[in-house]
Amino acid sequence: MGRVITRVEVTEATAAERALIRNIYPLYLHDLSPFTDFYELDERGVFIPDYLPDWLDRQSPLVHPLLIRADGRPAGFAFVGQAPFPHMTAGRDYRVSEFFVLARYRRREVGQRAAHAIFDMFRGVWEVSELPANVPAVRFWRSVIGDYTGGVFEDTIEKGDIIQVFDNSVT
Repeated sequence: MGRVITRVEVTEATAAERALIRNIYPLYLHDLSPFTDFYELDERGVFIPDYLPDWLDRQSPLVHPLLIRADGRPAGFAFVGQAPFPHMTAGRDYRVSEFFVLARYRRREVGQRAAHAIFDMFRGVWEVSELPANVPAVRFWRSVIGDYTGGVFEDTIEKGDIIQVFDNSVT
C-alpha cells in the first residue's frame, strides 16, 4: 500500500501552485466522469465547461484554492467558497466545492487529514456536497465529517445532491 505518510499540509495556493492545480484538475474531472454527464471533452480533449478561472484567476477573499501536499509532494487540491459565494445555501459560511486527492494517496489518511486541516483553517457553518451516484465520495465525507464532529452533523438531500452540514465555530 506504499509508505506511511507522515505529514499532510494544506495551504492557500500561490500563483505557481495555481498552475500546478491546473495540471491536476483534469484528473479530478476524469474521476468524476462515471458519476455525471455534466463535463464533456471537446474536440481538443479538454474538459468543458471550464470553471478553473473562477477559482484560480479571481482575486477574491471569497475564493480559496488550496493545495494538498503529502510529505512535501503535491497530493491534491480543494476549492473552498466563503459566503456569500455563489451556489451556497443561505446561513452557511463555507462550502467544499471541489476536493481531490491523487489515487496513490487514497486510503492512506491523506484525504481525511487534509479535510480536517481545511475545516480547522475556517470556522463557521460548513456544507459539503456529493453527487448521489458517487458512493465512494458520500462514504468518505460521512466518515470524515462524522469523525471531525463526533457525529454531530446534518446529512440531507438538497437540489439532488447529498449534503452534510456542520458548525465548527465553537470548539
